[in-house]
Amino acid sequence: MEIQEHSTGTVIVFELRGRLTLESFGLLKDRVRARVDQGSRRLVLDLSGVSYVDSIGISELVRSHVIVGNHGGHLALAATPAQIDRLLRLTQLDQIFARFDTPVHAVESLERTDVYLSGAQPGPDADRPHP
Repeated sequence: MEIQEHSTGTVIVFELRGRLTLESFGLLKDRVRARVDQGSRRLVLDLSGVSYVDSIGISELVRSHVIVGNHGGHLALAATPAQIDRLLRLTQLDQIFARFDTPVHAVESLERTDVYLSGAQPGPDADRPHP
């Protein structure tokens, strides 16, 4: 898995390339966490270059979503390949992710969202899903 990132206004876009599988476990989550720790609260995962995903890869998407959400931010998926889209629908995770046809649409949408930007620090359960 290769991850390139760039910023567009207040939004960070991660361009993922390759296989999102056990072999790359933790890579995406760690990059997302680093950006969130630096104060980023609007992130887009451009999945157009992902050639394959397994259950661990889906788990990485969920973990990334939880990290951003628990810090008051928003994470969106863009250009989701058909295989990932099917897995998200099958697991009903399509209901938790904001998904867009293109990274441009995702960025435009996230630029209009409110995020929690106070100086409050996240609690010890910041990586756990919201109830």
